[in-house]
Amino acid sequence: MPFLASTTKPPTAVSGAVTGNFLGDGEKLVLLNRLNIVSLFRADDHSFEHVADFSLFASLRFVESLPLFDNRGCGRHVVFFLSVKQEVSVVAFERRNNGLIGMVTLFHGDVETYFHQGKINDASLCCSGVYRSTTGNLLPIVIFSIYRGGVIGFDVAAAISGYSRDSKTAAAALNALFPSDYVQGVLRKTKRRSNFAHGNFAAAEIDVRSIALDHRDGIDGAVSLLVLYADLTGKTHVSEYLVNFWRNADQRRVPKTQGRSRIPEALNILPGGDIIQRKGLLSTSVETNACLLHVVPDGFFILGPQLLTFCPWKSSGVQSGSSKNVTTLEVPRLGAYVEPVCCATLPGQELLILFEDGSYLKVSVKDDCEGLNSGKSMLSQSSGAPLRTIPKCVAVVGECCVVGSHMDHTLWMRWLTGESGVLVYNCGPVFDVTVAADGSRTSVIAGTGVGLNGGLSFVRSAVSVRQDIRVTGLQNVRQISVSEDTIIFSLPGYSRVCRYCVGETMVLEEIHNTFFGTEETLLLEYNNERNVFLQVTTAGLRNVWPDRGEYVIRVSNNDIGHAHASEGLLVFSNPANLYVFCMKTLTPVATLCLAEAISCLLVFSSNSLLVGTWGSCAVHLYELHDGMIQSKVILQCSATPCSMCVVFRSGGHRLLVGLHNGYVADVPISGANVYGEMVETMLTTQPVRLFNLESHAAVLCLGEIPLILIVTNTGFQLTGIDFRDVSACAIMPKMRSPSRYIFFSKSECALILGSITSVQKLNTDYVGLKATATCVKYMPWWNILVLSIRRIEKDQVVSTMGHEVSNLSVLLDEPNSFELLENERCAFIDCVALGQANEWGSCGEVASDAGVVLIGTTFVFPDEQLSRSSRFMWCTVEVAKLRTEKTLLRLQGSKDVEGALQCCCIVPNYAGRVALGIGGCVVLYSWNAADATFVAEETIQIGTLIVRLIPVMQKEVSYIVASDARHSCFFVRIDTIQGSLNIVARDPELRGVMDCAILQYESRHDVCLGDDLFNFFCVSHVEPLANSSGVSAPAMPTKKLQTSAQYHMGDLITVMHQGSFAPCSVLNDVVPIPATLVRGVCGPQIVYGTSHGAFGAITPISSETFILLKGLEVSVASVVPPLGGFTHASFREVLRVGQERGASRNASFQVTNPQATELFNRRRRRCVPRGVCCGDVVEMFLTLSGGDQLRVVQEANQHVRRWFAYAWPTLEEYAMSDLDDFSSNQGDELAPDRIVDAEINSLLLRQALPTLSLTVEAVTAFIQTIQRIH
Repeated sequence: MPFLASTTKPPTAVSGAVTGNFLGDGEKLVLLNRLNIVSLFRADDHSFEHVADFSLFASLRFVESLPLFDNRGCGRHVVFFLSVKQEVSVVAFERRNNGLIGMVTLFHGDVETYFHQGKINDASLCCSGVYRSTTGNLLPIVIFSIYRGGVIGFDVAAAISGYSRDSKTAAAALNALFPSDYVQGVLRKTKRRSNFAHGNFAAAEIDVRSIALDHRDGIDGAVSLLVLYADLTGKTHVSEYLVNFWRNADQRRVPKTQGRSRIPEALNILPGGDIIQRKGLLSTSVETNACLLHVVPDGFFILGPQLLTFCPWKSSGVQSGSSKNVTTLEVPRLGAYVEPVCCATLPGQELLILFEDGSYLKVSVKDDCEGLNSGKSMLSQSSGAPLRTIPKCVAVVGECCVVGSHMDHTLWMRWLTGESGVLVYNCGPVFDVTVAADGSRTSVIAGTGVGLNGGLSFVRSAVSVRQDIRVTGLQNVRQISVSEDTIIFSLPGYSRVCRYCVGETMVLEEIHNTFFGTEETLLLEYNNERNVFLQVTTAGLRNVWPDRGEYVIRVSNNDIGHAHASEGLLVFSNPANLYVFCMKTLTPVATLCLAEAISCLLVFSSNSLLVGTWGSCAVHLYELHDGMIQSKVILQCSATPCSMCVVFRSGGHRLLVGLHNGYVADVPISGANVYGEMVETMLTTQPVRLFNLESHAAVLCLGEIPLILIVTNTGFQLTGIDFRDVSACAIMPKMRSPSRYIFFSKSECALILGSITSVQKLNTDYVGLKATATCVKYMPWWNILVLSIRRIEKDQVVSTMGHEVSNLSVLLDEPNSFELLENERCAFIDCVALGQANEWGSCGEVASDAGVVLIGTTFVFPDEQLSRSSRFMWCTVEVAKLRTEKTLLRLQGSKDVEGALQCCCIVPNYAGRVALGIGGCVVLYSWNAADATFVAEETIQIGTLIVRLIPVMQKEVSYIVASDARHSCFFVRIDTIQGSLNIVARDPELRGVMDCAILQYESRHDVCLGDDLFNFFCVSHVEPLANSSGVSAPAMPTKKLQTSAQYHMGDLITVMHQGSFAPCSVLNDVVPIPATLVRGVCGPQIVYGTSHGAFGAITPISSETFILLKGLEVSVASVVPPLGGFTHASFREVLRVGQERGASRNASFQVTNPQATELFNRRRRRCVPRGVCCGDVVEMFLTLSGGDQLRVVQEANQHVRRWFAYAWPTLEEYAMSDLDDFSSNQGDELAPDRIVDAEINSLLLRQALPTLSLTVEAVTAFIQTIQRIH
């Protein structure tokens, strides 16, 4: 089954921050590393201003700012990138002629001295500095570590020089970015040498914690690498290495230090290994828990949780290991053990140190000229109020700094005063996800954030509404008309007139003796100059003064059905007659009698109006000239128009027409001209009633399933609204009420006054708990949400009603929660039926009296790597009978188990059984009603640590899918007669599964999983025919699960769940809208969350849809410039520890061995992406220029034709092949008449897909539809 992977919310965690003069104009900017996004910010008077974002086809691990300046100070800073896939890039930024900032690649390549892919989090050390070349110029150098036991040095100037010789683009960029004499004399004349140098740490340097580079001109231009490490005995020392990129082999001989060192020298056997050589110890037996090094001109700091140590340089320029010159300062701590995480040098030789709890210190060095030890440096420190974040990195710009965080918000701070604010909002890592469905409202509820930033994030395609006032008790309201302080509610056959006053509360008073008409009201306007209300009812137009009221026009049959007022005009109509009035003079302007009945009308401008008619299914644009109404444009629709809205945008106006067949017609319009093609999109099977949200460039679709159409310059996006239904809506006067809109919900019989806080496709509502929410579970049959909150000593289990989830006070209410035992942590929350069949737990039926909430916990102690004891509890749910009552959990019993309890699931087709994942085993438990407890029945060991158990719902066979943290996933079959467990299929690959979800079909099951190397896989299990072989279940051989799809996500998936961010379908309030809008969607969507705060959706699609989207993806990727040199095809290759990517890693082997090419190709084919299309790249098509879009469409036509021809008739199998690197000659070998466009189009038309030959307009409309489903 092929998939479409789309990012719904990009990552917001910041892993690195650097500053520099990136544009060469003297202004310092801040660059933030957001995994696969690079963000630039500029400091202003009060905060920071966002400059630009750059999306990369890479997951960045390190970023460094590197200076490239000549002796006159001309030049700029460039940026060093190191990706997770061990690719190195050096980029520069430039301001282009259109004012936008662009990225220029100066170097890109793999790390040449390390041949295999290391673990992602194996080592995280990186620092940068400068060295003085033989020409006297300061050139940058980077030292980083991607494996334990050694470092790699990178010579930036040599890399740029070599890359510019091979790339004309890079050579031209150098001339444009830097002075010509600097380019010719420094960057182009650098001798050809290895860009990378490999150095091993000494054998005694077991735990390397921090590294730092130092360069001082007084010591022969030497560059010293300082290494903070711990040895085997646990003592901490600082050693020194010399880095000599610019010298030859004879000059790189390092003089031995006096005395014999008890630490052996490092062995250097790799190319360039003698460039980084160990010199000796610099400082011994420093603070045991020291974790950070920082170099300043006068010396270096050793930072730990208890002591700050400063070691000055000697006047001779040789670093000293004597303790007499060492100054220490105790860290003022009142709380728990907290480590320093980052530091930066401030102006005035101060050091800013940030700790992991958000506290910070400013430390300065002063000379003691009056003491006994004259010349010895003394430390002084000052501290400020802790920051509300968990620091990861810091970058200083003038009087401000940016504090980046991986777990919390990234802040800006004025380090002089301590004033701070949020620069980048970050929800934090995603720990658990559940999907809540309340009628038409669906939400993905995620437990996000750590510590004080922890809470619940409600992620959904629904705009956020701030509900100010809620009035209940109203029924059957058809329309709401508001003007000044008067509200008229139109009900069947009559109207109710009310006055309102908004203060602390809203006072709504009905007026019985009034001059307003009591017929159904269609429109209410107010004329300030004449102090008169204009009321349009079904009977006619009525003027209402404070002391009287009269009809200006009255019809006999009360058949006025439509009215609208804008731009000084008021229009209304009975079946075929159109009346136009001037609201300022209260006089008629024109009338028109039509041949067909009017279905809707709209005032477009002060001299034009739009009219929809029955029968002809057309929208007419009329203009007013000297009391005459003249037809200008006729727009033909597929059905009768029933509502219209014109949304005014800076890029052009757009007319949206709601049709009786459930479609919405969208067309750009300007004045009396229509300059675009009308596009119709299906939304519902009912007539579409549109209401213009004037101040938000959006339109509300009224009805049982309310939707919001966010209008763009090219169409509209689709989202929902936080109501079950909206049958009527009106705009409140700004001067009369702080609320902007008034909504009426028919199902809730409520009138809601509120404001829309933000209109965007995806909204995230956050409820802060000030603690980590580790487990979240919504149970629709009780309409409750149960979650566990991580406290310092123990976890707390909280339950709340579904409609009270967003109420923080209710979540933290004591009667709704109970605490676990000390050191007890919650592992899972699920529900079962004691002693009965459990299939109801998945289909959402009403729970029986035997339904309980199952809570699994483990006892965690600091000295245990894995828990040795656990238990699981079962709680009954006391359902509230009244809305004012609370649904509570009552603990009924518990069962102790040995080992680390991680997960559980029901056992399908086996009554009274649950399966628990304990360590690496799956244990079957049954409910014993006599003793009212669970009893262990059967155990099977399958891995090392079970992370997820998922039941497979089938009528006859009982399966469980078990995912392991090391051994991927297994299909376990339960013999319901004998009670035995057997592994019937397993994944032969070793994959560290983080989480998984299963898609179930009639004869096949697809397990989608995310591993610990940022990859996504789909493994398939095909169910054998029943009783076809006559082999009993225990004797059946174990099958291998086939990998049907693989793809590199670029982020660590922490949780997966069946669900959708899209609003509910108007065809079915429990089915998300993707299957309605895109017929090629052939299964439920999967939502996922990542460790960097990102959310996304994985959509199963048909093979025809996949080939079409893949053709667009490959074509767009060939047009979009690879920023930083990172290519899309390489980025999406799956990541494996130890893999060797490409033949360039060992060129000599390739030359001497004739089978080398085939060997490398075979290794590469194991890692190529298969069966997954990148929706983010496909959606880039909408941002391309017209010429690039035309080129993409032409290339996509060729790809789709070639692939259909080559795949015919095995389309499903071919969709799982490597289409990113498809050879163009492969399809050309086929006969041209093997398949024609007509046969291809017949397949595409079945899925309602664009047909060949593709056009820009058709592709644009299709991609906009794709955007609406995630």
